[in-house]
Amino acid sequence: MKHVFAIILALSTGFLMAPRAIAEDIAFLVVNSFYQHHPDPRSNRALLSLVPHLEDAGFTVVTYRNMDSNTMASRMSQVRRRLDGAGKRIIIVAGHIVRNQRDSWLLLTDAAKPDGFQIGRFGLPLGEIKDIAEANQGNTVLVVVQSPDRINTGPGFWHGYTAVEVPQGVTVITGEAGPVSGYIANEVLLPGRVLRKTRSNLPDSVRVGGFLPRDAPFIAAAVPGNDFGATADRNFWQQAQAFGSLEAFQEYLQRYPNGIFAQEARQRVQDLTLTPQDQARIAEDNLNLSRDQRRAIQRHLTLLGFDTRGADGVFGRRTRKAVGQWQNSIGVNATGHLNANQISRLQHAAAIRAEELRREAERRRQEEERRDRNYWSRTGAHGTEEGLLAYLQRYPDGLYSTEAQDRLSAIEREKRRQARAAERQAWDRAVIAGTIQSYQRYLNEYPNGRFVEEAKARIQAMSHPETPPDVVEAAKSEEGRLNLNLVTRQLIEGQLKRLGLEPGPADARFTRETRKALRRFQRSANLPVTGYVTQETIVLLLASVVEN
Repeated sequence: MKHVFAIILALSTGFLMAPRAIAEDIAFLVVNSFYQHHPDPRSNRALLSLVPHLEDAGFTVVTYRNMDSNTMASRMSQVRRRLDGAGKRIIIVAGHIVRNQRDSWLLLTDAAKPDGFQIGRFGLPLGEIKDIAEANQGNTVLVVVQSPDRINTGPGFWHGYTAVEVPQGVTVITGEAGPVSGYIANEVLLPGRVLRKTRSNLPDSVRVGGFLPRDAPFIAAAVPGNDFGATADRNFWQQAQAFGSLEAFQEYLQRYPNGIFAQEARQRVQDLTLTPQDQARIAEDNLNLSRDQRRAIQRHLTLLGFDTRGADGVFGRRTRKAVGQWQNSIGVNATGHLNANQISRLQHAAAIRAEELRREAERRRQEEERRDRNYWSRTGAHGTEEGLLAYLQRYPDGLYSTEAQDRLSAIEREKRRQARAAERQAWDRAVIAGTIQSYQRYLNEYPNGRFVEEAKARIQAMSHPETPPDVVEAAKSEEGRLNLNLVTRQLIEGQLKRLGLEPGPADARFTRETRKALRRFQRSANLPVTGYVTQETIVLLLASVVEN
């Protein structure tokens, strides 16, 4: 630590043979007030009046008026390198801004209607601007001015700017061009003005957020005369920032406990002493996620195969473990806490997985229906009792199950008409009991009776059910525990109907048709076929509904 102190002291007082050059302060403006395919936001030209104010404040000003795609392609890499080496930075972007679920873009002047394949060429990505701003925390002001005129956006895009994640250590200003220009000229660039204290007097359309130190101004107050102490303070602080280490900021506070930048130095020390786990927890806490947003995150994790043990909106031990496992899978630090960028990536991955599952379920359903039709043509389509029973034994909820049941009912009615009264009564008793023993008793009494084939078929079906009874009973109990409300039941019925599974009316009553549709869906989704709603059934069935 003494070694660090010695180096900083030498740099701050000019005692080294080759002192470090002080980085220039840069203001970077992209002001678009003319568009080839969209309304012209001419009011943005008010921002150009800031150029002399910025120059008077000591900034080197780099201005691009009406930037098009060719200018961005040829100049932005050079601009970024220059900004990376700057001291204080003011970055202003103004024009038509669009966004999707992943990022926001300032449309360039030759951009047409935004779409996902062209936006990278015809839009300046504000996510990259945010990264540039974050690279010099505590010394950057980011200004975003959105044109008030709405434009026609393509699928998946929305008009307007929404900061998915406020850049760390960066002051963010948004609003209309005229009021923003006045605020920057009269407040931000005024030496000694503390921005946190100006928020109560902001113009109506101007918003200021992000990093706002309690005491330190963005532009240091002018020092009268040749005050060596204040100059040394500023030089020492510049070099502490250049090192950027915990020891450097601690050395500054030790030498200048009440210095010009003491408050900011204490904040930097606090940030650097936090563990990655603490930083991740604080970042997630600052998002203020609602209960519904947390439930959505749990559903997304479950959909991707990371079990959260339910979607109750409470991030307990199991959810944190699932988050960490997902973070490991994408190659980031497994803290168990999420930031805004990771939530966006999780949502995108879940949407892709939901679509994969939907397509797979649709493929299985089509294949199952093809087999269903083929088997029907070989069995039930001939209208014989044996064929109808064979079809229903294999496809109890099949495409032709209703028709097969109706035909069997007609055959049974005819048999009942022809059967002797005693045999008919014996068969009725067997049907009412509905057990293997009751049907076997009928066979013993009437080995050549008219209902022999149906009795044998029912014994076969009950002896070898598609799903074990204990699995069905467990699913029934799980549905009861889920305590599905009216809206969720109607949502389930509506999704089954959209999939063409014929669940009956969406009246929140799970009828025989609804259970049949659920079993058909569970077969196509490769789930246990029970006809009851389980947590896994909800996740797979409603995945596309949740994402949309």
